[in-house]
Amino acid sequence: MRLDRAPWIALPSILLVSNLLFAASYTVQKGETLYQIAKGHGTSVEALTRANPGLNPQRLHAGDLLQIPSGNIPPSAPTPAPSPASSSLTKPEWVRIKKGDSLAKIARDRGVSIEDLRSWNRLRGDTLHPGNLLRTRPPSSNPEKASPRKTEPPVPAKSPASDLIFIPPVKTMIDSAKPKLRDWEYIVVHHSGTSGGNARIFDAYHKQRGMENGMAYHFVIGNGSDSGDGQIEVGQRWLRQIQGGHLASESLNEIAIGICLVGDFSSHRPDPRQTAALIELVQYLRKLQPDSRLKFRLHREINTKPTECPGKLFPAPAIHEILD
Repeated sequence: MRLDRAPWIALPSILLVSNLLFAASYTVQKGETLYQIAKGHGTSVEALTRANPGLNPQRLHAGDLLQIPSGNIPPSAPTPAPSPASSSLTKPEWVRIKKGDSLAKIARDRGVSIEDLRSWNRLRGDTLHPGNLLRTRPPSSNPEKASPRKTEPPVPAKSPASDLIFIPPVKTMIDSAKPKLRDWEYIVVHHSGTSGGNARIFDAYHKQRGMENGMAYHFVIGNGSDSGDGQIEVGQRWLRQIQGGHLASESLNEIAIGICLVGDFSSHRPDPRQTAALIELVQYLRKLQPDSRLKFRLHREINTKPTECPGKLFPAPAIHEILD
């Protein structure tokens, strides 16, 4: 999954300006907006603007040095209510790992413990992969959405309709595309490269990257962090039957359905419920388009640019044996 967020770099300093206490200065990274920076530091655009006289929010440049106010935002500058997409983007908060980063450094910069970072990101060791996203706040918990993590085996390759487990909650949404079903040729599976996330979070990321149609995938399968373990989420691209944004080739995006499994399968295997949901979803989508057997591919098997996605630990042989 390609989520282009610039890394956060905090430079310690203590300044007192305009009766506001500043705990740090911050170097603007390429592509960042003032809104992103404000949210990432628990403040508002208005507070940042007042703290940096002469700053033009529309002309923010990489390398600019901003003073970050600490403490509560003054009442005269309330934080604007974020849109639902923005709320899902900023809760939980992530940091993009860059070369040379370590858990100790990120823990120190974020004011959290190494043990918390390991727990929030389900890390078994200290190895970090540059380019991936690391959760720096506890995952949101929604008992109505996030089901307990289970270890039951994947559903059988041929399961009667009455035994469907993961499709029924979203069957109506999937079926709503039937009257305008596109002539799809491929189903492509990705991993998010993150420890958590859901369709709303990914939609917010991709919109910030300039993708006007939002989330690049047609479906997301959760891992129990920000949505249920094995929960299938249906994206707008499927509901509207429009091309994906998940492959490097525009011509392939026109004919390829994108399914993203939440997780970083370069460091761990997908959950059994996720693989079960993937098998069930692919089989169901094929039933909707029986005259043209949808070919199943991993991202790395079809992308025109080299990629490891969906990760070296994705059980490719076993899944191909069932779905090919």
